[in-house]
Amino acid sequence: MKKKFLILLIAVLLILFFPIPQGTLNDGGTSVYSALTYKIVAWHKYIGTAEEEIIYSKTSVFWFPDNRKPISELWQMECENNQ
Repeated sequence: MKKKFLILLIAVLLILFFPIPQGTLNDGGTSVYSALTYKIVAWHKYIGTAEEEIIYSKTSVFWFPDNRKPISELWQMECENNQ
């Protein structure tokens, strides 16, 4: 009985916490990985003007319920947190 419970617990944890690659965005190379409980965003985004290109590079983790937001809202949250 304990062995079945342990296997079931491990399966549920894998489903909740295993990140799945969602692809790379065309903003400079931002990568997104999603699980049911969190989202990892590896920001690599070009910001600034054509004369002065600045690359924003950082990895952020967004926990539930923020992990369900679109990437544009997450970028707004990231900008607010860095000011």
